[in-house]
Amino acid sequence: MGRRNNREEVFRGTGVFPGVAIGKALLLETPGLSFTPRRISHVLTEAEISRLREALKETREELLDIRERLLSRGLRKEASFVDVHLQILEDRMLMEEVEEAIREELVNAEWALEMTMKRLLGAFETMDEDYIRERGQDIRQVLQRVLRHLLGYPPPTLQEVGEGVVVVAHDLAPGDVAQLDVAEVKGFATDVGSTTSHTAIVAKSLGIPAVVALRELSSRIKGGETVIIDGQQGTVIVNPSEGTLREYELRRQHYRFLVRELLKYAPLPSETLDGYPLALRANIEFVHEAPVAKQYGAEGIGLYRTEYLFLGRVDLPSEEEHFHSYRQLVTEISPHPTTIRTFDLGGEKQARSIGTSKERNPALGLKGIRLALKEKEAFRTQLRAILRASHYGKVRILLPMVCCLQELREAKELIERVKEDLSRDSIPFDPHVEVGVMIEVPSSALITDLLAQEADFLSIGTNDLIQYTLAIDRQNENVAYLYQPLHPAILRLMEVIVQRAHEAGKEVGVCGEVASDPFYSLVFLGMGMDELSMAPSAIPRVKRVLRKATQELGRSLLKEVLRAQGDCRREAALRQELAKLFPEDFVTCQA
Repeated sequence: MGRRNNREEVFRGTGVFPGVAIGKALLLETPGLSFTPRRISHVLTEAEISRLREALKETREELLDIRERLLSRGLRKEASFVDVHLQILEDRMLMEEVEEAIREELVNAEWALEMTMKRLLGAFETMDEDYIRERGQDIRQVLQRVLRHLLGYPPPTLQEVGEGVVVVAHDLAPGDVAQLDVAEVKGFATDVGSTTSHTAIVAKSLGIPAVVALRELSSRIKGGETVIIDGQQGTVIVNPSEGTLREYELRRQHYRFLVRELLKYAPLPSETLDGYPLALRANIEFVHEAPVAKQYGAEGIGLYRTEYLFLGRVDLPSEEEHFHSYRQLVTEISPHPTTIRTFDLGGEKQARSIGTSKERNPALGLKGIRLALKEKEAFRTQLRAILRASHYGKVRILLPMVCCLQELREAKELIERVKEDLSRDSIPFDPHVEVGVMIEVPSSALITDLLAQEADFLSIGTNDLIQYTLAIDRQNENVAYLYQPLHPAILRLMEVIVQRAHEAGKEVGVCGEVASDPFYSLVFLGMGMDELSMAPSAIPRVKRVLRKATQELGRSLLKEVLRAQGDCRREAALRQELAKLFPEDFVTCQA
């Protein structure tokens, strides 16, 4: 147990939902799920498998109970995250792996479960993208529930908590977070997690200030302490002084005022003072995020990542699984468009359901559209479902990691053959579904004029475009300082992309998270972008800045940034100048 005292202590983590929460700490201590690994005789294997199956049954009943309680409170979106955990639990092939470990390794059920969990989590932890890596945490949370039932531990009680508390825990599953009464719980803080976890998404949905990845907070408090959570800065203050309390009470009031002001802009059109329309759309990973995107004023979905359908399982998702997700999303977002990116797997995003070999340099290997064109049956299944969903609203297909014209042509040929199959089977779909390409590598940027002749729209994936153009690994802390969205090479490439796309009469947008920064948004406005896609909560803030700006201001800013030639000090000076023009908008606050 760590040191405990009454002095003010500051813990730093990652903010997942902005805002300030002040309350007494409610410590949810998870019992250590320790067990004795045992070798067993082969005559006992069926008994261990029976224990495992009984624990699975109890876990399923627990999750169904949580789901029903959430639905009874009208928390449909939050209940759907419990559905994700139920799907993992009901993955027959996953549980067969645990049973096989019991039979083949002759170990008790607890040990077999832990062996399977470690192997799966090891595969997820090698993945580059945070939102993909976090899917492994969903598997961990589900299997730990099963382990808890194997060991006979009771489930945590979250329905009855004191008024005005801040929940502190090592970890919270999304279903646990959703059970918290937001009228009584002011915020929560956990030792683990990230901004892309299901837990974080539920916190955003419920509007609870939250900080994750605090490492040791839960072991450094005993409960009952006064705690401040700053969800914007990602800090937690335990035992704050009177001066700190006064300061954060003022911050809380100011933040609430800003949020109310920002949300007034959500339903307004996204256009500048001089009438330039710049569509603001949402990047999402789960269908359950669609209502949140609408709440923040998104004009559709600019990027729907579909990889989660393939991850954490050994079998491929069926056409009906794809179709159910896509139809639900399209129906929710209609009449606005939904841009569905076909599976962007391979490289660091390995899916057991699609057999890919380990590569020496996964960033330059079989991934994105390359893998899709190799695994045509999986690609065809997904395309059928997307086209079927187009019958229920406007759908756009986005192809990832396109490097050459031939890849686009092959994908379009396959799409046409799928259309013919659907027509032959009298299955309705929109025959005019647009097909676009992601510009993520220098080669595609340099042939934008050719791609724009055959694609219906273009979307710039800034994360990978910056990484491949500047030859840096953004996850490598030794070179992370070189990850510069405003590097002259990046800006010049993007200018060329916009110019060539518009010459061909095609729209082009940005779907990287840099679009959520109003400074970058104004630069993109100056380039003449047609669409920006970002985290839903960033939309009101960017919209307010755009509605106070002109395209001429964006052009002037772009010229100044190019003149700065990557000088960080000059960029900082430009930000300060903009802060004078937009004093309320360049503070770090999101709705």
